[in-house]
Amino acid sequence: MKLALLMSCLIAGPGLDQRARWEQWVELDLHRAVLAEAETALTSSARDPELLALAARAAAASGDLEQAKRWLSSAEGPAIEIERARLHLAGDRIDEALALLLADGEPPRPRHPEHADSWILAGRALARAGELQRARPLLEEMIERSPHDDEAPAALHLLAKAAIARGDLGSARELRDRATRSARWRAFFDARRRQVLERPNEALPRFGIAALWMEADEAAKAREILDALLVDSPDFARAHALRGDAARALGDLEISLAAWSRALELDGDLHAARLNRAILLVIRENFSAAKEDLEVLVDLEEARAEPLLQAHLLLATVLEALGDTDGARAARARHEALKRG
Repeated sequence: MKLALLMSCLIAGPGLDQRARWEQWVELDLHRAVLAEAETALTSSARDPELLALAARAAAASGDLEQAKRWLSSAEGPAIEIERARLHLAGDRIDEALALLLADGEPPRPRHPEHADSWILAGRALARAGELQRARPLLEEMIERSPHDDEAPAALHLLAKAAIARGDLGSARELRDRATRSARWRAFFDARRRQVLERPNEALPRFGIAALWMEADEAAKAREILDALLVDSPDFARAHALRGDAARALGDLEISLAAWSRALELDGDLHAARLNRAILLVIRENFSAAKEDLEVLVDLEEARAEPLLQAHLLLATVLEALGDTDGARAARARHEALKRG
């Protein structure tokens, strides 16, 4: 599925265009919601092939293969061809699926590379035809193009099987681990998206989505969601703190500083935000302001272990810069004592 459309679902909430809404429902296995809208949306003579393909996929997943075939026979286009191929695969008609999915020539390439699903479906069809090694470049490019796609765990699993088949057990283990992590991330991601659909006015599910994007090193996507979230919930302290983290990852340190400061105004117990602000203040050589934050942190019970343990060393650096050599020595000694346990 197309990530840009899914992002618009999460940012815009319930006011989605029909295609984006159906894309999300299909990914979340809410097939009956698609079919309920399709009964009226697909009655006009000017039928959108993308909508027909999504409705057909929902119908097939709900067990109504005849309706799926009827919708797929009423239009043409890349999305229609891909869904026809999906039906062929489900019916073990591998050759027919490959004919729809693969362009002519070698190495194998999808006929419609702009559609993320065409990569995994072509790779899966080749794998089921006993051609795992031919499937490999398709699956690898699919992961490169769409590392967080709902089919990414399946692609990684097939790549692990291909590695085993060629005797590369080290790569197979790594790929299996990646598949497990990808599946775990995706399960949390989809759970949060369901919560957003069920409770669109609540801030916490949207915050959870942003946190997952940060975990996936997608700071720009996280910040986009947080920017929209904070318009609706301007006093959500943890959202400001995470926005500061996202801005730092994007190199926007002014926004980071402002976001962490706002978070701490709202909730002074956000210790990670205070540590992050102190680090940035040290980098900027604003030692007096950094000292205030660090002195708060080093008195906490949590500062006896990482990640807050480093506050003691930072305080030593700051005190030294301010000319307090005795204080710096004491801060370093305390750090060493705590580190030894």
